[in-house]
Amino acid sequence: MANAESGAHVRSKITGRAISVFGVTFSFLAMLVSGALLYFAPKGKISNAIDWQVMGVDRQGWDDIHIVLASLFVGFSLWHAALHLRTFQTMILGNRMCPHGHRLEAVIGLAVVIVLIVLTVFGLPPASWLLDLNDFFKHEFWSS
Repeated sequence: MANAESGAHVRSKITGRAISVFGVTFSFLAMLVSGALLYFAPKGKISNAIDWQVMGVDRQGWDDIHIVLASLFVGFSLWHAALHLRTFQTMILGNRMCPHGHRLEAVIGLAVVIVLIVLTVFGLPPASWLLDLNDFFKHEFWSS
C-alpha cells in the first residue's frame, strides 16, 4: 500500500512522441472545425454584408485560423513521421512477422488520394458533388 501511494506522486517525463501524437490529433481536430465552418460559410461579400460570425470570429478570421492550423498540422505531421520513420519503413518493407509488409495497404491509400485528385481536377463525382455543395452554400444558401 505504501508503494502504491508513492507511485501515484511520480511524474513521468515529457516525451517528443507524445507531443507529436497529441499535436497531430488536436491540430487536426481544430482544423476540422475551422474547415467545416469555412465549408458552410457564405462567400466574402455576403459574409461581410450580413456580418457573419461564429464564436465572435468573422470569415477572414476563420480563414486565418485555418491557414495557421494547417501549417501547425503539417509541422506536427512531419515531426510525427520523422519519429516513426522506422515503423513506416517496416510497414512498407516488412519484417520477420510480416515479411511482405503492408504494401497493398500503402498502394490502396496512395490510389485513393490520386483518384480524388484526378476526380477533382476533372470535375467528376463524388469530388464535384462536394464542390457543388460548397458552391451552393457560398452563393445560394446565404444570399436568400
